[in-house]
Order: sequence, then C-alpha cells, then structure tokens
Amino acid sequence: MRVLVADDSRVFRLLVAEILRDRGWDVLEATNGREALEMVLASRPVLLVLDALMPLLSGFEVLTKLREKLPTYRPKVFMVTAVYKSRRWESEARTQYEVDEYLEKPLEPDTLLALLDKHFPVGG
Repeated sequence: MRVLVADDSRVFRLLVAEILRDRGWDVLEATNGREALEMVLASRPVLLVLDALMPLLSGFEVLTKLREKLPTYRPKVFMVTAVYKSRRWESEARTQYEVDEYLEKPLEPDTLLALLDKHFPVGG
C-alpha cells in the first residue's frame, strides 16, 4: 500500500517513513504542501500523513484543493500538528476537513502503529 508523508521536518518524515516501511508500505515523501498535492494527484496513496502547518500549502489547504480536483478520491488522512493543539482544532479538522486522525507532535511510534492497525487491519 502507498502512503504519502508530507512534513517540512526531515526528522519527522524519516521517523514516520521508517515505521511505515517496516510495515511494508510504499512511502512517498513531500517537504511542502505544493509537493504533497502534486504527489497525491499523481499517485493517489491510500493514506496521507499531513503536517497541518507546512510551507506553500498547509495540510488543510492540501485537502481542500485535493477534494476540489478529485471529489471521489477518499484516502485515510492523519493530520499531524505541533501548533494547533486544542479540542477546537481537532474538532474542526475532523468535521470541516474530514480527517480520520488528528495527532499532536511529538508522535509516538506506538500511537502510529495502533492507528495503522485500526484503519488498515491485517487481512482486512
């Protein structure tokens, strides 16, 4: 399965990509929102791990533009943030942007693994 990890933090991308590759995922990496949008439009991964606040386009802007261009494409979306830490932000992300998971940095590997199991069960 293919996943896009989009974050301007190289360290965060490497950490998440390593966890996903260890699980057998095909990982694409983007360093900013515009790059993320282009990669998603070209390859349509089943999971998007998006940083809420990235250069050029935020994770939220990536989702908005993606849904304008491909309204029937519905990947799982894990939004990650180091900035927007409150229930209000999480609620808005889940309702307005339809994200599946809203995660705060620092992200623990066990948390990511549990969410992968939840959304992509083995044999499911």
